[in-house]
Amino acid sequence: MKLDLGSLAPALEGWILCVDECGEECAVCVKLPSWSRKLSERVRTYISLYLATKASMDYRIAGAMHVYMVKNRVSLNPAILLKALREAKVNLRIPKLIEENTSYAWESVLYKGIAYSQTLLDLEKPVIVKVEAPRNKREREKLRVLIEGKRVTVKGRTYHVGGLLRKISAKKIAPWIYMVPKKQVPKLIELVEGRAQILT
Repeated sequence: MKLDLGSLAPALEGWILCVDECGEECAVCVKLPSWSRKLSERVRTYISLYLATKASMDYRIAGAMHVYMVKNRVSLNPAILLKALREAKVNLRIPKLIEENTSYAWESVLYKGIAYSQTLLDLEKPVIVKVEAPRNKREREKLRVLIEGKRVTVKGRTYHVGGLLRKISAKKIAPWIYMVPKKQVPKLIELVEGRAQILT
């Protein structure tokens, strides 16, 4: 199993976590104990992220671990993590950020990672955006199609051609009012710029 850590924390783009396999592209290789095969893939991934964090002492991996835990709703008995920590093998191909793995250093890495992950999770929260549509009817319709998409009928079949909303996982909640993930607002601003105004 391979996981691109950049999908959880952008600062780790290109870093691959490999579980029970190890290739040249792997930044961290984790060999889990045989008893872990009974666990779900979500739990095995979370354990691997925990082990990678403990081995590297990198707050960014701790942040990725926390983002994964929140998004996948993973909760785990700490005894399982401790057992995995004793029995698993971790091979790092990245430098350790903190050499001294004391309980104080670990807590520092963990809490800094959680704080970092909260900023990442906050960017995914939706915000309400209102677009002040152009007065010109033709320009208004053109902009609406770019944002919302349109229905096209071909040989009696109707298809929905997606606009920007579909690409950025946003929703229309009223005419010219949209619910957009915070990190995607700049894309909407870029599309609308020079044609209309945006109010958040």
